[in-house]
Parts: sequence; structure tokens; C-alpha cells
Amino acid sequence: MTGNTVVSKAAGTSGSVTGEGPARAGEGLNNPTTNSSGVTTWDCIYFGNYWQGDTIGDSRTDKNDAKRPVKWRVLSVNGDDVFLLADRNLECLEYNGTDTGVTWETCTVRSWLNGYGEEQNKEEKDYRQNSFINHAFTPEERSAIRTTNVVNKDNPEYGTEGGNDTADQVYLLSINEVTNPAYGFSPDSNQYAKSREAKNTEYAKGREAWASTGSEYAGNGFWWLRSPGCSSRNASYVNDYGSVVYHGNFVGFSGNVVRPALHLSLSAVSSWSYAGTITSEKF
Repeated sequence: MTGNTVVSKAAGTSGSVTGEGPARAGEGLNNPTTNSSGVTTWDCIYFGNYWQGDTIGDSRTDKNDAKRPVKWRVLSVNGDDVFLLADRNLECLEYNGTDTGVTWETCTVRSWLNGYGEEQNKEEKDYRQNSFINHAFTPEERSAIRTTNVVNKDNPEYGTEGGNDTADQVYLLSINEVTNPAYGFSPDSNQYAKSREAKNTEYAKGREAWASTGSEYAGNGFWWLRSPGCSSRNASYVNDYGSVVYHGNFVGFSGNVVRPALHLSLSAVSSWSYAGTITSEKF
């Protein structure tokens, strides 16, 4: 059990890992630590590749650029299993294609993250050929991403129903998870918490993601959570100050960003590598 998720086996469970840094199968990777001043330190790894910055020098960042390795923060380590959260906001995307009542189970961002067909979302959009999981990971890497029983609780402030639990390889964090100190987050959802702040990539910016222009929070985005907001037409999110916004934004809002999470079986894939540590004060 990890927070409000239960993890099942990865599709592949064999092979060895040869990346640099800690020993294999999670040895040397650590759970987050928070010091007496409230500064959290996470171990990080590189895994997969996605569009992030301008690699061809045309002052634009789009799909003409080369993909770059995705950096992930390690939220927890349990033997071979690591729970990962993208270090940056990787994509600008609506929670759902239209402003209509949905749950995590029926929204389009879930289908896009996992490459589901039209039967899995309320908009009946087919993401089997255009999805995060297929763009970011090779077949070997996809087989090492564990399928997780994702628990979808009601909104704790408004009581909006979270819907059915789902089984996903890639998903968004919940309100419960982003207030879990075991993952390095402040338990106070209203706090301006640096542990929850996240900057947009240049690619997300080019996709018209909203970003703060304030000096202290410059580049921080509004990243979606999977928990519902004040109604089924709203989804909660973390704002640029690192506070949890329970009432949420309309699910069709186009300025929020996606910060994926997943469970990885380290011994099932050879392409991850150690990416050092990062703190909530310097990211």
C-alpha cells in the first residue's frame, strides 16, 4: 500500500538495470526526507523521453524538437518498486475535452496518459495512437511500468464523488497524496508549500500553459490533480504557490498542466539512470 494506491506487478519482471548511480533494484534510492526547517530532499531518476525544450535553435519548442530524458522525483521506495512524480509539468492539456461532468475514470486526460480507446472516456476520443505513455516510453519501458489500482476518493471539502477506482499505469496525484508527508509534501493543503510547486517545461509553455510571472514563483504552473473539485465539472489542482485548490478549475480549462505519476519496477528495465537529488528550495 502506498498512500491511496495499491500496486500490482509490472508487465515485465526480468532483466537487469545498468544506469549510473545507486545499485540496482532500488538499493541506494531513498524515500524523501524533510528537515527541521521544512526543506524536503528527493532522490531523482531519468526514465523515458518527452518533448521539453528547443533543441534545433528555432526559438520554438514543439514536436519538431528532439525529446529529452524525463526527470522524476522518487516519492517512495519499496524494494524493486519506486513511486515517481515528474519533476516538471510536462504537458498543457485539459482535464477533459469539454466542460462536462466527469470523474477520473471517464475524463480524457486519463485516456491520453495511458493510451486508452474511445470506450474509456466520456468524449469517446481514441488515444491509442496519440498518448503520453506511447510518446514517452519504449515498449520495454512501458512493460516495466506497474499497473496501479488507483483509489478515487471524494473531494474532502465539497463531497463531490470521486467515482470508481481505476487500474492505470500512468495517472495524476490526488489531494490525499499531495498532502502526504511520506512523499515529501506539506500536510497543510493551504500552505504556500515549495514542496508542491512545479515549473512548466518550455514545451508546455509553447502549448500555452498558464505560468506565474511573479518573481518568487516565476514559471510555476497550475498542475491538475485527479480528485474532483467543487462539482463534477471541476477538477482540483495545485496552484503556483504550492497550495491545493479544492474547488478546482473547469475540467475543460486549457491552461492547466499535466504532471504524471507512475510506479516503476526498476529491475524490469535497463534504461533508467540516477539523476541526483533535488530539494524543495532549489528546483
